[in-house]
Amino acid sequence: MSKSKNKKNNTLKVNTLAANTAKLAKNPPLQTVDSNKYEIDYFRLYESLYRKEISDWQQARIARHDPFNPLTYPLQQLYKDAMLDNHLAGAIENRILRVVNKQFIIKNPDGKPDFERTQLIRTRWFRTLIRRALESKFFGYSLILIQEASRGNITKIIDVPRENVIPEKGIILKNGLDPSGENIKIADYPYHFVYIQLAGAIGKLEQVAPLTIFKRHSWAAWDEFEQIFGVPLRIARTMIDTPKHKADLQLWLETMGLAGYIILDKRVDIDIKENNRSDAFNVFAQKISLINKEISKAILGQTMTMDDGGSYSQAEIHLQTLDDITNADITDIEDWFNNDFCNVLRGWGYDIPEGYRLDIVANASVNPTEKIKVDEALMRNGWNLDKDYIEQTYEVKLDADNPRNNQPQALNYSKNPELDFFV
Repeated sequence: MSKSKNKKNNTLKVNTLAANTAKLAKNPPLQTVDSNKYEIDYFRLYESLYRKEISDWQQARIARHDPFNPLTYPLQQLYKDAMLDNHLAGAIENRILRVVNKQFIIKNPDGKPDFERTQLIRTRWFRTLIRRALESKFFGYSLILIQEASRGNITKIIDVPRENVIPEKGIILKNGLDPSGENIKIADYPYHFVYIQLAGAIGKLEQVAPLTIFKRHSWAAWDEFEQIFGVPLRIARTMIDTPKHKADLQLWLETMGLAGYIILDKRVDIDIKENNRSDAFNVFAQKISLINKEISKAILGQTMTMDDGGSYSQAEIHLQTLDDITNADITDIEDWFNNDFCNVLRGWGYDIPEGYRLDIVANASVNPTEKIKVDEALMRNGWNLDKDYIEQTYEVKLDADNPRNNQPQALNYSKNPELDFFV
């Protein structure tokens, strides 16, 4: 099968700040225009859609591990093909959502939440950025271009194809299949390109991709088995060897249904050996099931959060294993933001002073009504609630400069204790 790959020009337009432009970017070596935007050209190759086999995986690894001119295109194309597997895609999405769905809070050096600065990152582009950061653990890396932004306000980011990026050299290739050709250095644009690598530059999918190939083989073999043995073959034998008779006979067979059929001369015989075992399908089903378990172990560290089986106590252990992996992902994201990306935000004019950090916390699962009852009991026993605690817990803003002058009336818990907290 032909493996030719056409090239397609694609232009990335980078917005720059109105002020301090010279500090944030250098003129790209490929092309510039007389405007407030910078153009960076690169070739994006069409997706390779032919069927991937183990030989493709081996050749892609050889190209990727080349110590002198590593090539990322073949392996990244193989990763995209592997992600068509529903189980693998679901496992990775499960792991990403366990981080993305949590609360991202910016805290001051004292550890208190800063809600005004937190609002700066509660945007769609930031959630996309966190997703790309987590994807880097599986694909090896991610490269984001901040395409549209003004001072203190990033509005649009786009992905730079991983096929064009060579992490070991820190460059973007103009031609993704020519590792020694014209390129752009990522370091020349420290405030426009956001390179993210939370683990190894090869990615977890290197060890998982061949499993999806074996799984596809089993599905194909099972489908062929179904076509041969799933529906009985209809055989018509005739001694009349005329074209009209055979055409009429073929028409009759076609109108009888969709099952396979064959027209033979009386002297020709075909013997089909049927498999009389009722569990013949288990050869394929068991292999697919085992591959799914191996994929779950590689991505989630366990199997029971996606697959069936086991007792409740075993499920608790598996869930704890997944929680440990999630906590590690959260720590990696926090370290990357606090040590790397926060400097990029400051370069774009975001008001995030030194010492401020990102903290990822779980969403509160306590019912607000139950929480009010707990806080009410604390107040009843003489404890005062901290202002920051009230604002964070109930997502309200208290006016400390203009407190109420009148004192609240004595609490009457006999009428409606759930509302007494707000008196």
